[in-house]
Amino acid sequence: YGARPLSGTAYQTPISPGDRDLPLLVFDDLASGKPLRKKEARACVRAILERKYGWLCSPAYVQTVVDSIVDDPVKLRPPRYVKTAAAVPPSERIPDDARFLLVINDKHDIHHVRERGYVEAPVRVAAIKRELDKLDIFQTVAPTHFPDAHVTAVHDAKFVRYLKRMCSTLPVGESVYPYVFPIRNAAKPPRDLPVRAGYYCIDTFTPLNQNAWPAARRAVDCTLTGAAALLEGRRVAYALVRPPGHHAEKRVFGGFCYLNSAAIAAQLLSKHGRVAMLDVDYHHGNGQQDIFYTRADVMTVSIHGHPRFAYPYFSGFPRESGEGAGKGANLNITLGERTDGQGYAVALERALAAIRHFSPRFLVICLGLDTAKGDPTGSWSLGPTDFEHNGHAIGALALPTLVVQEGGYNTRNLGSHARHFFRGLWRSHKTLALHAALPNGRSAKAQVAPK
Repeated sequence: YGARPLSGTAYQTPISPGDRDLPLLVFDDLASGKPLRKKEARACVRAILERKYGWLCSPAYVQTVVDSIVDDPVKLRPPRYVKTAAAVPPSERIPDDARFLLVINDKHDIHHVRERGYVEAPVRVAAIKRELDKLDIFQTVAPTHFPDAHVTAVHDAKFVRYLKRMCSTLPVGESVYPYVFPIRNAAKPPRDLPVRAGYYCIDTFTPLNQNAWPAARRAVDCTLTGAAALLEGRRVAYALVRPPGHHAEKRVFGGFCYLNSAAIAAQLLSKHGRVAMLDVDYHHGNGQQDIFYTRADVMTVSIHGHPRFAYPYFSGFPRESGEGAGKGANLNITLGERTDGQGYAVALERALAAIRHFSPRFLVICLGLDTAKGDPTGSWSLGPTDFEHNGHAIGALALPTLVVQEGGYNTRNLGSHARHFFRGLWRSHKTLALHAALPNGRSAKAQVAPK
């Protein structure tokens, strides 16, 4: 992870004759690129030896070790354990319009909640992008702005106005956390705007701040840009966005989510054919279930931890299958707390079989990478090969596919898992991509007019 032992110091000097378990002093620049200066190193070493090991190290020993640090900057041992770069597909024969389209939220980092424990951090996007650069299969484009009518086609207009107004009135650096949750009476929301947050929110850990709205709104533009690209003939588009969106319902936010970007894109696509939404996040996609629950033209499928132990707890049960015209168009596949890649693959095949039966024209993937081993918000144990398998299986549907980033919070392996997922997806789509399988090299186009 970038931490390396100091070289050429007396830190490993045995304290007493016969000592064999010699310690290493390790330095991590936290990706800053700044070298360790002699003065700082001496101060740190003295503090470690005197405060932590003062009972063991004599003053003379401490001084000997400190005096041994003479290089400025301090030398580090050369790396011994270096990951080899993953093999990447050849790029020479891939034209730009056959690559996967990549749309990154260029305003995601303005939404930075610095409170302890808030894992939905800006570094998530950088971690993923860094690994995607190893796969030479993407063409990056800037997001296009789309009118608010796309947002209010999915979300309640009063809810949207509240989010926009509340965020605009907050001072820089100040957050409002919902803390009062009234029994909702649609005719009588609380008068005070901060108190009203609980009227529109489902939890106590999704704050409103000045930048929540513009960051979430830009994420919507990214997903709509990707959706529009599918309508123009692209096979795969990836909206690398934050904040995520799949917990945002018609009139509530929560779970780090404010606007359901994937659902808004699915709504646009649904004007041109049936849409299947597949949520592979560890947590239930309650947002799109709520939004499309009574509709037959958009199928919502979610594979997630059972609500008895996994957020959001109140939805995602297998019996929830849709209502009215949407009866049978919602599928919840729940898994236990300890699920591995093999168990997940079985659930995924069930989900894909249901999607094949639905025969959609478009596929929207809510890509949660919090199903990985070690994620702080999940309990499953999927690894890189599992994500590659899942990407390949999903790609075998051979549908125009929009992938929207949702959860995944272990930034040490987040990017690697994203890279493996897209490598698997590419394996399935590359034949179509390279040979532009449909007549004239394009699928039938539908006109979209972003503004």
